[in-house]
Amino acid sequence: MSMHMMDITTKAETRRSASAECCVRMQPSTMQLIRQGEIPKGDVVAVSQTAGVMAAKQTPDLLPLCHPLLPGSIDIEFDTVGSEDCVRIRATVTGIGRTGFEMEAMVAASVAALNLYDMCKNVDKGMIIEGIRLVSKTGGKSGTYTAGAEPGRDRVGEVIAVCLGKDKGPKNPVGEGVLQEGTGFLGDSHAGTERQVSLLAIETVERFTAALRQLNPRMMETQGIRIAPGDSAENLLIQGIDLLSLPLGTRLRVGAEAVIELVQLGKKFHKPGFFLLPLEGAFGSVVHGGTVRDGDAVQIIH
Repeated sequence: MSMHMMDITTKAETRRSASAECCVRMQPSTMQLIRQGEIPKGDVVAVSQTAGVMAAKQTPDLLPLCHPLLPGSIDIEFDTVGSEDCVRIRATVTGIGRTGFEMEAMVAASVAALNLYDMCKNVDKGMIIEGIRLVSKTGGKSGTYTAGAEPGRDRVGEVIAVCLGKDKGPKNPVGEGVLQEGTGFLGDSHAGTERQVSLLAIETVERFTAALRQLNPRMMETQGIRIAPGDSAENLLIQGIDLLSLPLGTRLRVGAEAVIELVQLGKKFHKPGFFLLPLEGAFGSVVHGGTVRDGDAVQIIH
């Protein structure tokens, strides 16, 4: 079977960008060592960012059919605040070219994650690199792409945390819970109400924490400010699905059996203060019950 590099000589040079992300799942104790700068090999974030930048520039040497491109900028962000056991990495590559920077962004995120593993493997060999994907791209004939925005394409996310609480307000991560048809999570304060289950995307949490770091990075680091699963009163913290883009009536299969139908997007603030759930949360009713666990798949089925 023959192979060939695509001919891009007839394409116009335009401004293009691409973002890719992945997650390095680890023990919470490893995350604490990274936050405190106590990994023996040194500054994990700084070295991994450097590794990602260097790798992006070597993409055509690693992938034989990739065209050599000249990135104008390479930005690699590490989120060590939004989760207790997952470092989320996002790489964004921009520049002028006749083809896109998707592979440069993917390589940058992947190698940054591999370098993180290398620096931390002496304390946690069970780390998992997961969810490597293209998040978005702009420019070129195909225009703009955003992950999960293509009509008719299956979208699969993941449960990051199942959270329950017997009182209104913040909930506690519990690892798993039982959804009962027409009721909600057994043992949760919202079971049996019109908003039986609340869902929040971890991408929302990460955007908010990133904004806080930009406003006052020193306070974020010295005071250890973070938003833990359940702090926004969500039952299900998920990743990989843009909840606010879904029409009401959309059904999500969570785990092997449970099915949730979206009945409301956002809600009114019930007391003074800032809460993520009213702004970007979703609420659903339980169409089919079942046990839901951290790590379960979340799939749009209707």
